[in-house]
Amino acid sequence: MDEKGLIFTTDAVLAVSIFIVISAALMTYYVVPNFAGQDQQRLETIAADALRVMQYDGTLYTAAVYYQAGNTTQAENLISSSLNYLIPSNIGYRLTLSNFPSVENNRGLFVANDVASRVEVISGPREGWMGRAWYKVEKAEFEDQQANVTTTLWNFHNWLTNFEPWRSYGLYSRPFWGGGSSAQNIAFSIPQGSTITGGYFLIGSSAESNLASFGARTNINGNNYMANPNQFTFLNRRPSTTTRMYNYQGIINPAHLAPGINNYYVNFLNMSSGSSLTRYNLPWFSIIGNYTTTFRVPKGILNERFDFNDSAGLAVPDPQDLSGDGQANEYGRIYDLDTATVTSFTNRRVMNWNTFVNNRNELDNFDDGTPFVITNLPGVSGTGHGSAVSIIQEFDLPSDNIRVLDAAVYMNIYGGTDNAMVEVWDGTRWQTVFCSFNFDGGTYSARSDGYGNIPGTLYIGNRLKAGHNRVRITIWDQVPSNDYDFVGLVDCYTTVSYTRLPIRWENFPYNSYQANTNTQTQDRSFTIEEGAKEVYLFLGPGVDTRSLRVQVRQGTNWRDLYPTSSTIPYYLNLASIDAGGNKVFTNGTSGNYTLKPGTYLLRTIVTGPTNYWESGDYNGNAEIFSGTRIAVLYPEFLANLWATSYANDAATAQQNALNNLTQALIESGYTVDPNLLRSEALYTGDLPNNLPVRLDLWRQ
Repeated sequence: MDEKGLIFTTDAVLAVSIFIVISAALMTYYVVPNFAGQDQQRLETIAADALRVMQYDGTLYTAAVYYQAGNTTQAENLISSSLNYLIPSNIGYRLTLSNFPSVENNRGLFVANDVASRVEVISGPREGWMGRAWYKVEKAEFEDQQANVTTTLWNFHNWLTNFEPWRSYGLYSRPFWGGGSSAQNIAFSIPQGSTITGGYFLIGSSAESNLASFGARTNINGNNYMANPNQFTFLNRRPSTTTRMYNYQGIINPAHLAPGINNYYVNFLNMSSGSSLTRYNLPWFSIIGNYTTTFRVPKGILNERFDFNDSAGLAVPDPQDLSGDGQANEYGRIYDLDTATVTSFTNRRVMNWNTFVNNRNELDNFDDGTPFVITNLPGVSGTGHGSAVSIIQEFDLPSDNIRVLDAAVYMNIYGGTDNAMVEVWDGTRWQTVFCSFNFDGGTYSARSDGYGNIPGTLYIGNRLKAGHNRVRITIWDQVPSNDYDFVGLVDCYTTVSYTRLPIRWENFPYNSYQANTNTQTQDRSFTIEEGAKEVYLFLGPGVDTRSLRVQVRQGTNWRDLYPTSSTIPYYLNLASIDAGGNKVFTNGTSGNYTLKPGTYLLRTIVTGPTNYWESGDYNGNAEIFSGTRIAVLYPEFLANLWATSYANDAATAQQNALNNLTQALIESGYTVDPNLLRSEALYTGDLPNNLPVRLDLWRQ
């Protein structure tokens, strides 16, 4: 669905213009039943939020005053201007205010498959004067926006001895990964043009017969990072075995990383020989990096970052001796990566997946970061269990006249993590943003169990709202037998871009999907309308992506915008690239271009590893996640910036509106030219006490 970035939830207090909130009694009801489908529910949400915006920014009250005074054209122009901005271009609308003529735009949709209506009865403004102030800004200035990124640069999850040559020889005889008997580099990339500020790596280790961990020499771009066996932190003893699990964190010197292609390998050391090929094993490995990059956005866009708490550990359904102290009384272990300390807990924590499906609030009992067991997991053989952790993030955005333009969740996992789920609270229930396997009406994987389908970035801009928000991440290790393994989340966060100005930023996210092979192709349409200035593609493929190619369709042909490359960018300036090449949707040059209105098709092709031992996915499964999204930016303001205020006399109402507008402009980073400020006062005493307003929406 091509939803604009102007979708809010029904309890949002938002506005397309700058305003002062007035007190109003509000009664709301649906005139048609709730639809079962997500499309109809989305239409209802759009309708409810549009009416709420138009109420709080004064559009409905001002239009009513115009109608009452006989200025029908002014009223209709005001309403249509607001709705054209608030309602996505693929949705038709009709608004009826009280008994005044309806304002309609069918957007060329003469057959409607999805229809929703919303009615609100708002109290008329108090008798007196409504002041309106406006500021003429023809276009927004552009400025560099810095993104501070923490991301997984590479991830391996599995047992290395599940792959050749270690399956046949073990780590003792084949002590290099990659390579086996000699070193072979494993590549990972960092976006070109970024400034690297730090990084670290995490190595898991297992040793049978209660042995100490192996040692490791991790070579990154020719620089060795040594870890002796005694530097590995003991995590737990695996249930009903003598196998001990360990973890090591190594800090990477930023000077040892570079934008573009980087390489690493691991040399396993300090091992003793034995008959078992799994005497030592590598169960996980992650490289996580920090970098900054910039891209240009209209001035007036504000950014927030909200960090999750870290969480790591494992859980079991029955009491075990996990700490190795001889007492079988532990139900789990909690790992603190910052302090490298491990603690046990002795209370049973088990959640049934089927219970959760029937009651999404069931997970509320387990999302405190303490490990727990999930039973009856789909696609998991044997026990059907998972060893899991879940963390919830609650944050507040300003509750005044903001609009959420873009938002994303950034996940960094480690340990034996095989699956993940991300949810956002919509005010009444948890909504699934992503699940590793097909769930809650979403198709996320070609694999029934979604093994290894772990996102790095997910788009949630259409899920957040002004005011209070809640986001939840749950990860787990699949447990077909007694292998309840350690899983971890570290440095996860949510970014939100929002504005108080009438800037348009439309997102066209790709579907989150895991292919059953190491190649995946997805096409995504996007629309450019009059006034658009920039088209970006933000990238969110799988963290084990080996190559990326981006094309745009021109007639029956596909034209390269980003030829096949092993370097995965943070974003691509599609407009600049197109203007410097095929000019499919642009005119001009790469440094000075305009956009051609129309609907276009963008193709993104990703490949996963051909050496499956690099990532641990048995088929090198290629993944694209919704963090891959096309963003179309409209810096041209489609209307003046408005503010409203009420008072008993016209002069006071006008002055209050001017003061409020000036303050809001300053907070958005603008220097106000008093010569561009205008105001008026409208008498509101002739309006009825109650004003019914109905908004009908439809689309094909």
